[in-house]
Amino acid sequence: MSRKPEDIVSAAVVKHGSGREAVMGILTDVNRELGYIPEEAIKAAAKAVDVSNAEIYSVLSFYSFFSTEPRGRNIVRLCNTISCEMNGSSDILDAIEKELDIKTGETTADGRITLETTSCIGLCDESPAMLINDTPHTRLTPEEACKILAGLE
Repeated sequence: MSRKPEDIVSAAVVKHGSGREAVMGILTDVNRELGYIPEEAIKAAAKAVDVSNAEIYSVLSFYSFFSTEPRGRNIVRLCNTISCEMNGSSDILDAIEKELDIKTGETTADGRITLETTSCIGLCDESPAMLINDTPHTRLTPEEACKILAGLE
């Protein structure tokens, strides 16, 4: 059983501190453990670093790797910057959506995969690229991408 969001925030505050500079670390720890950042964690983080809930939401809305909604066990982020687009990321996205029977922003019915697109993941020289959780996959083809996803638990 996973810990309560408030307990995760408390542990993150011990690790990262309680100043404004700790917000990213706290939110990252919650997001990593729960797969998203629920309302309880937002309130606890705001209280812990003495900022408003709105300030926490502004951080969450700015960084695409944070989510306030539950997601799948595996987060697949396909890069959609110009270099990836020029090398076929649109074809990869089409193949993945067809293979998984979901659209970007959705999660498979079994909760196994959430599909997202994101701006640059820093692998332009090896495009097209995607991240699965924190693991990069580069120089993809539609077939390779679908094969990788088929192997996820």
